[in-house]
Amino acid sequence: MQARSAEATTNTPKRPPQRVRRQARGGASPPKRPAIAFRLAPDDPPFLEFWKRANGTLPEKIKEADLRTLNSGLGFLFERLRQAQAQFEQKGDSDRQSVFSALGAFWSFITLFEKPLAENLQVPITRLQDALLMLDRGKTEPILKPVRRSGRAFSSETHASLRGHAAATLQLLQQAGLARPDAREAVAAVLRQLRVRPERGSGSVTATTVQNWRDEVARDFRRHGTVARMYEHKLARGQAMLSEFPKDQARRSALEELTYWIRTMLPELRKPT
Repeated sequence: MQARSAEATTNTPKRPPQRVRRQARGGASPPKRPAIAFRLAPDDPPFLEFWKRANGTLPEKIKEADLRTLNSGLGFLFERLRQAQAQFEQKGDSDRQSVFSALGAFWSFITLFEKPLAENLQVPITRLQDALLMLDRGKTEPILKPVRRSGRAFSSETHASLRGHAAATLQLLQQAGLARPDAREAVAAVLRQLRVRPERGSGSVTATTVQNWRDEVARDFRRHGTVARMYEHKLARGQAMLSEFPKDQARRSALEELTYWIRTMLPELRKPT
C-alpha cells in the first residue's frame, strides 16, 4: 500500500501556478471533452459502431463541420424508428420490443451531443426502457404502475387524437361540398369498417358519435386539449389539400388519410376479432 501511494504521488502532475490558471480561465475556452471510448466489435450493427465513435462529439449549435456527423445520426435515428414502426404495425400495441427499440433510438441520438450527454438528459428514457424490460421478467416498476384516481376515467391520448382527426375530417368533407348529415355518415362508415368503437360502451360509431366529437372540439375554444389540437393540425393540412384538388378528390383523400392514420396508430384493429 505504501509503495503504491508513493508511486501515485510521484506520477501526480503538479498544479500550475495561480497566475497561469487565471490566464487559462480568461483565455480561450477549454478543449472539447472527448467522447467516451467504447471498444468496437466485429459484429456491431452499423448504428452501434457509429454511436461508439460519435457519442458526445456534437455541440448543441451545429456548425458546418458537424453536419456530416449530425446527418449520419439522423439517418440512423429515422432508420431505427422505421424498423420499430414496422414491427409495431405487424405485432400491434402489445409489442413492447418495438417501443423499446424506438426509445433506444432516441436516447442514442441524444447522447451524440456533448452537453446533453454530460447532463444525462437521456436518463428518463433509459429508465422507461428498463421498466419495459422488467415487465418481461414479471416485475412492474413504479413508473408503469397505474395511478388510482377517483371519478371518471381519463381518455387515452390515442383515442383523443382519433376523435380530433375524425372531427377534422368531418369539417373537411363539409368544406369540400358534402352536406353535414352525409359527411357525418361518411366518417362514421370509415370508422365502422375499421372496427373502431367509442371509447365507452359497446356500440358502433354512428353519425351522432362523430358529431359529438366535433362538438367536443367546439367546447375547447382555447385549444388546450389533445382532441382540439389534433383537429387544428389535421384541418390545416387538409385545407391545403382542398386548394390543390377538385372537391371530389379532396373528399376521397380526407377519408383515405383518416383510414391510414387509424391503421398506423391502431394496428391491432387490422386483426380479426
